[in-house]
Amino acid sequence: MDDAVFAQLDRIIERRMAADNTPGLALALTDRERTLRVATYGFADLAARTPVTPDTLFEIGSIGKSFTSLALMREHEAGNLDLQAPVARYLPWFAVRSAFPPITVHHLLCHTAGIIAGTDPTPGVADQVWALRETEAATAPGTGFHYSNVGYKALGLVLERLTGQGYGDAIRSRILAPLGMTASEPAITNALRPRLAVGYASLYDDRPAHPSHPLVPATWLETESGDGSLASTPEDMAVYLRMLLNRGRGARDRLLSEAGFAAMTQRIIAIGRTPSRPATGTESTR
Repeated sequence: MDDAVFAQLDRIIERRMAADNTPGLALALTDRERTLRVATYGFADLAARTPVTPDTLFEIGSIGKSFTSLALMREHEAGNLDLQAPVARYLPWFAVRSAFPPITVHHLLCHTAGIIAGTDPTPGVADQVWALRETEAATAPGTGFHYSNVGYKALGLVLERLTGQGYGDAIRSRILAPLGMTASEPAITNALRPRLAVGYASLYDDRPAHPSHPLVPATWLETESGDGSLASTPEDMAVYLRMLLNRGRGARDRLLSEAGFAAMTQRIIAIGRTPSRPATGTESTR
């Protein structure tokens, strides 16, 4: 790609940022072998007028779920985890009111457990998973797709049980370190705030969001859970993307076998399927 292409891309991004009232953005372009370009735009902190740099950390939200599933697939390939076993084998206190067969690890991985959605990153991970015993399964496991944050919180606790490590340490040792993602952090903590881009939300919470609305700093949350608690840079995320493009193979080591990667990304269940429309499927780790 030449400079003219990059210049055109910059113009498109800057127009889009202005239209959406986006404070700052970082972008990495990569192919299967190397990072082609890292570019930054706007501000990491509007009040301080701190520009986004290639080293600015951004919270990657629910992309963290793929890290949880990848780490658990590594445990499966090491012989430490049976994906078809009930979750209660690894978390004996795990319970949901249900007239259906037990929820398995695999059901949680592919959002087919029939449980509630849960919340985004919040404190009290074990408390939220424990509280599932006060809820009732809506569908038989494996029969319908329903996105669940709390399901991935439970998977983070399974990972902790298997490894004997906290969630963040388990992700660092099984994914970040092997891939050389040295700038990334697996937990959002107060100590990390100076390196993080400030999150922003609309000033108004009583009407639909609109780009014309003023922005204010979003509520600060500290989290270390399987549903999404990572912060990363564009360069590090390009490393992660290359591993996915290469089907589980990193620059130094293979994180998953070819068969393991195929299992992690296979189509599991259709979303919105009706009897008159054939299934199209969705990835198991989403």
